[in-house]
Amino acid sequence: MDEKSAKTRPFSAGVKSKFTNWLINMKILINLLKYTILSLLCVLALILLAIPISIYEMPNDLHTVDNTEDIVLDNANYIDVLTGKTIRNQRIYLSKGRIVSIGEKTSSQSRDARVIDLHGEYVVPGLFDMHVHLHDRKYLALYLAYGVTSVRNMRGLPMHLRWKSELSRGDWLGSNLYTSSPVLDGERYAHALQQVVISPAKARELVRKYKDDGYDFIKAYGYLDKEVFEAITDEASRLDFPIAKHGPNPVDGLGLQSNSGLQSLEHVEDIFQGPLNFSFDQNSMAIWVSQLKAINPTVTPTLATFHHLTKLSQDKAAFVDSLPLNTLNPLYRIINAEFGVKRWLGASQEQADWNSKEEQFLFDIVRELDKQEVTLLLGSDGGTLYMPPGLSTHLEIELMVKAGISPIKVLRAATINAATALGVDDKYGSIEIGKVADLVVLKENPLDDLQALAAPIAVIKAGQWINSSELSALRISAEKPSNLYISMGRLLEDIISRAMP
Repeated sequence: MDEKSAKTRPFSAGVKSKFTNWLINMKILINLLKYTILSLLCVLALILLAIPISIYEMPNDLHTVDNTEDIVLDNANYIDVLTGKTIRNQRIYLSKGRIVSIGEKTSSQSRDARVIDLHGEYVVPGLFDMHVHLHDRKYLALYLAYGVTSVRNMRGLPMHLRWKSELSRGDWLGSNLYTSSPVLDGERYAHALQQVVISPAKARELVRKYKDDGYDFIKAYGYLDKEVFEAITDEASRLDFPIAKHGPNPVDGLGLQSNSGLQSLEHVEDIFQGPLNFSFDQNSMAIWVSQLKAINPTVTPTLATFHHLTKLSQDKAAFVDSLPLNTLNPLYRIINAEFGVKRWLGASQEQADWNSKEEQFLFDIVRELDKQEVTLLLGSDGGTLYMPPGLSTHLEIELMVKAGISPIKVLRAATINAATALGVDDKYGSIEIGKVADLVVLKENPLDDLQALAAPIAVIKAGQWINSSELSALRISAEKPSNLYISMGRLLEDIISRAMP
């Protein structure tokens, strides 16, 4: 081998070796890229697949509907919420889900009717919770287990329309569901779970769409632009489509008159934080309530929400540990923890003291609303923060009593006032012949102590008797809400549906 060959061969071999290594590295890189893309596509497919799975998902432990038997409630004492009287020793005959007769033992009845001797126990109309946030089917079973036979959901999603259809068909046992549209809000404070609308034309389009979709009413936030809110109210009025609005305080640029004719105004703390500008002045508060009264409003105080955040700020983890968190949907438990609970758990002592002072003032506002005969609705805001369905309703009842509202007025707020606001007082809200048999059976007279409402002996849903053991079974079932994957599918469905034209 000559000297030239000896010198060039190692060089050629080195070049070849580097090229080979480059090829190997490129193959590795290409394979890595390929598998990364495939993995991302699989993840994307898995995410998108969650939507149809969540749509067609139906838990196998939902309780069934069977309201075919006639029932006679014998020796019943019932509360007439219209008069405030306790009517004693009555026979209440239920047939085909309705109240057929009320009277003495001579009342007519079917020969095959099931007779239930109540031995002087008390019967009240099924309760309404007029401000809830439903994140799971099981919430509706849980509300029912606590005597809440109807709820008004305040942030509507496509899944709520499906649940309404399922309930109307009798596919499973749960509270009556009335649901708002997706929340309409302006750009200022809106978040991903709300429908931002900045154009009056778009506002009118959405009102028409939500009416056609089957939602029961519009939910409007208080941060809409003046022109947009006016477009919403005008179009809704034209379509006879109710509106419930976040906050009794008016939209910027509009007076209180703009809040007239709405189904309800939500959150009494908005009076304190809005028109009163965080002032504890009693005289200013009374004057503003008198101005509010002039438009004949209906107000849902939602005292339970502020009480809950106050307890979070004061007692921190000890309060969280006292709550039945296993009944909360796992996805919304995470969302509420991150965007609500965390803030109050991290509150300073100064903030906690302020919250406590504000809560007491909210009691004063509610008492003033009642004094000036503003119509009140019972609504807990259950489902927000860590507020458990059902229990939050009874917390709201407790707080309204603490605010100084008489038991009969609280009971009206949870029954006939609610039914009237929804326009269903011909079917619900009181114990009268011809009305739907949504009833709650209690050991003690609730007019003596409203805490009796929190421990029903039985619940009657559209004529179906649900005894105490069955109520317990509903509560146990509610401890297994939909999993995180199913819940993500529902959330994605909502986001995509709102993004579509």
